[in-house]
Amino acid sequence: MKSSFPCRLAALALFAALVGCSKTEPVVPPAAETAVKHEENIVTLTKENLARVTITTEVVNRGSLGMTLKAVGRLSENMNKTAKVTSTLEGRLSQLNVDLNDLVKAGDVLGLVQTPELLGKALELKAPIDGRITQRKSTVGELIGKETEVYTISDPADLWVLAEIKERDIAAVRVGQEVDFSVLAYPGEVFHGKVALLGNRVESESRTLEVRIEVSNADGRLKPGMFADVEIATTALQDVLVISDVALQTLEDEHIVFVALSDTKFEKRTVKIGMEQRGRMQVLAGLKEGERVVTEGSFILKSELLKGELGEE
Repeated sequence: MKSSFPCRLAALALFAALVGCSKTEPVVPPAAETAVKHEENIVTLTKENLARVTITTEVVNRGSLGMTLKAVGRLSENMNKTAKVTSTLEGRLSQLNVDLNDLVKAGDVLGLVQTPELLGKALELKAPIDGRITQRKSTVGELIGKETEVYTISDPADLWVLAEIKERDIAAVRVGQEVDFSVLAYPGEVFHGKVALLGNRVESESRTLEVRIEVSNADGRLKPGMFADVEIATTALQDVLVISDVALQTLEDEHIVFVALSDTKFEKRTVKIGMEQRGRMQVLAGLKEGERVVTEGSFILKSELLKGELGEE
């Protein structure tokens, strides 16, 4: 029987050659990889840094957000609280007791009309409702006929905003929806109302539908005829994570925020953003309720992070 010793030697030699040709790569444990990546996302500020910059934070909380539909509109008298003062007989207007902007009560005598039909007795023009004189159409001494309009009275405490909604957006609007609007006369101020009525006809040229919005105007600052920029809240999200949009930064096509780990240490966090409403953002992923994100100063932290990355290169 022949010995197998030479064969074993050949096998060992081949194994040694294969091992010698292979390159040995250092093995990094998964936990160590995570730690390295985590440190790359950390910005640490010294006390000297903090003395020169302002860093403020807010807590990530749950709240509600609504989608809004924008439209243009104009303020109008509330026609349900508006009345015309007219003469029921032909005659000469002999007296007018009130003028524009005067407040009147129902039953007040606003003027007198001399008419032969009453045999020398003057016809009294009385206010049919409480309100303010918004229009005056006649003068003393004028000959007026039946149905001649002398005054218009309207209640200034309740107005309408008549908004024009595009045809494609009609299905999103319903009676009772909350409305915010602004006017040029009071920049930066937001007024509120509710959708009260949807029109029944789309205008053939503009392809818009008129929507009536009821507005409280107790202080009388809003005036009929003003133009309004309207936002109608059409869809609401409840119990979602929200942050201020000033906390959000963009880095390499990603949305990021900085989470405060301490007073001096901040972690870059990539987040997924959903709905936005008036400076508030819905957070779909990347943050937890109760965490603190940087608002004022987030751009400074982004700059420090980029500075660190360029330094490493």
